[in-house]
Amino acid sequence: MKKGLTLALTLALTASLTAACGGSKEESAPSASPAASASGTAVKSGEPVKIKFYTFKANKPEEPFVQAVDAFNKAQKDVQVEYVGLVQNNDTVEFMNKLDVLMASGETVDVFHTGNMDHLIARAARGVVEPLDAYYTKNSLNPKDEYVINPSINGKTYGMIATSNQMLVAFNKNHLAEAGLKLPEMGWTWDDFREYAKKLTTKDHYGTYFHNWGEYPNMIAYNELPHPQLKEDGTPNFDHPSFKYFFELRRTMEKTDKSVQPYADILAAKNHVLQPFFAGKASMIPVGSFIIRAGTLLDKFPHDFQMVYAPMPRSSKDAEMGLTNISGSYLSIGATSKQKEASFKFIRWMSTEGASYLKDIPGWKKIDGKKVLNEYFGEYSKLIDVESLSKTLFDPKVKMLPTSVSVSYGADLKTVVENAFTKYILEGVSFEEAQKIMTDESNKIIKKNQK
Repeated sequence: MKKGLTLALTLALTASLTAACGGSKEESAPSASPAASASGTAVKSGEPVKIKFYTFKANKPEEPFVQAVDAFNKAQKDVQVEYVGLVQNNDTVEFMNKLDVLMASGETVDVFHTGNMDHLIARAARGVVEPLDAYYTKNSLNPKDEYVINPSINGKTYGMIATSNQMLVAFNKNHLAEAGLKLPEMGWTWDDFREYAKKLTTKDHYGTYFHNWGEYPNMIAYNELPHPQLKEDGTPNFDHPSFKYFFELRRTMEKTDKSVQPYADILAAKNHVLQPFFAGKASMIPVGSFIIRAGTLLDKFPHDFQMVYAPMPRSSKDAEMGLTNISGSYLSIGATSKQKEASFKFIRWMSTEGASYLKDIPGWKKIDGKKVLNEYFGEYSKLIDVESLSKTLFDPKVKMLPTSVSVSYGADLKTVVENAFTKYILEGVSFEEAQKIMTDESNKIIKKNQK
């Protein structure tokens, strides 16, 4: 996840887009839409403008994005959207590869959906994405006031966040009770996290779980630094003290405390990131808020315990309170679109009023978070504790560290960290050796992309 996170898995959506488009004779958006009106772009009367929406979400009636597009088409008279699901397995990499082929072949792409910021920024750097700044200005909107994250590069904004994903810590409530532990509150530290993991560990389960993704070698970097791999000047940041601290924390928890599943076993098992937690093999997991809805998918993750939630730990008692990592999926306009005004109207609706159909945490700031969570998850009260979830996601102290660092090769830098950590934890190289590997490999990537 790219730094830009202040929350979002961060939301009740009420007034219709029609009101914001003053004078339009469009039908009102359904009553489930947000409380604040969302300004769109006026379209001339007559035949509706037709645009295509390319997404990695499957084209199935039960898919929330399909339902949102259907609602938009019913509510609007002047713009109609064709849903194009390029893949049926939600594979964002396969989707982006297919979309790249279409763009390279000259296909007109009106609106497209990306699963993370790096995918979007990489396309923006190639010039195939339309900047949104002029459309925001025309509609008297300040994106910083509207959304928790605004993907940008070289001073231009290239997407609207549709669904957000905030880092948090999910707990097995039963395991907490058995260990006699209270749910941590905002302000707890990674040292506290280590102590919790030790106390939660039993012969039947580990205290916590760290996956093999690139966020896990140093989660502090994703919450508290301007960019997880780069300094503000664009050079590698692996000399930051948090890298040495977190690498050593991981090694100590595995080798000394034995409170976390061995990294070698994690690589060999090839489990889904959430599987050990829902299987009861780990008592807590630092992870994105996508775990919330996953907890309702009992056919995929069978379990009978209630999840309770806490904010991410901070690096120390002196670190700023409330910093977290926020990412999400984004809606953007293709540079080749002939219907950019209509496309802007559509993505604005989808990221505001339409968010009520998406059944995920919106990135729109003007929402009633607890109300939305109850609407989404109230029926799952035995599995999801809305009270601790709302407090975790929507505490007013929750924020994302402002940053001016945004590059198109973030995914490559993340892979560098993954590879270096693997050498550190499996081959026993020193942190200094791992640090040199990360710095050298990152400098090669930076130099290559500066040509």
